[in-house]
Amino acid sequence: MEFVTIRLGGPGRIFPEDNRVEVPFSLSAPVTAVYPLLQSFRFINHDGDKHVEDVQVRLQPLFNAGVSTTDGKVEIETTFQDSEGLSVSADLVEMEVVVLVVGV
Repeated sequence: MEFVTIRLGGPGRIFPEDNRVEVPFSLSAPVTAVYPLLQSFRFINHDGDKHVEDVQVRLQPLFNAGVSTTDGKVEIETTFQDSEGLSVSADLVEMEVVVLVVGV
């Protein structure tokens, strides 16, 4: 079993309202499958007039052991809306997503 941590965002990093990013990873030993787990999530809304009520983080592994048994990507998709169902302005949101990739 192999473990690797990947990060997206961080202090001062801005995200669009509907964001989908592929983050690459490399394992030190061959595996046949990978499972991404949300390890931590930090979200700061700098807009005092909006109250974020719906935050979603979706993790999708992009791994094919037939192509590579050590390298792959995790697609991280984030969406967030305020209490009225409207998207929060991207320049007012700061976020960090930390994912633990488990290879078996």
